[in-house]
Amino acid sequence: MIFTNDEKYEEYINSVAAVLNIYNSLTEIEVEIVEKCDSDAGGYTYGDTEEIDIEIATHVMGEPLDEDTIRRNIAHELIHAQQIIEERLEDRGLQIVSSGEGESLVKLSIWDGKEYTNTAYDDQPWEIDAYAREEQVMQEALQYV
Repeated sequence: MIFTNDEKYEEYINSVAAVLNIYNSLTEIEVEIVEKCDSDAGGYTYGDTEEIDIEIATHVMGEPLDEDTIRRNIAHELIHAQQIIEERLEDRGLQIVSSGEGESLVKLSIWDGKEYTNTAYDDQPWEIDAYAREEQVMQEALQYV
């Protein structure tokens, strides 16, 4: 089930979900269109196979985003939802790990069964996957709107 707070993008969001084959998922997905996301990101996705929350920004660095950019960001974040639903991506949050003489706090994610800690954004395989597919998913979804 997909819920959104924005009628303007509701049909498009449902279309993207259909393209990604997650529209009829048992996972509850809530897409919230907000003026600004934390860290001035274009969007965020977080959750698990039961419930996923997505935030999509309409402004970055105080400037409004055009509709194509917002649509691309929606596709990108719904790809992350698909990754979570298919259990390819799991965010384990911050973890304490022992390292030599002490303990460290690391951000742990699991992608396709492999653990990633404190991975640079550009090196995160789930981001590489989402960026590689977002344009095609957006274009396919727009055919149904």
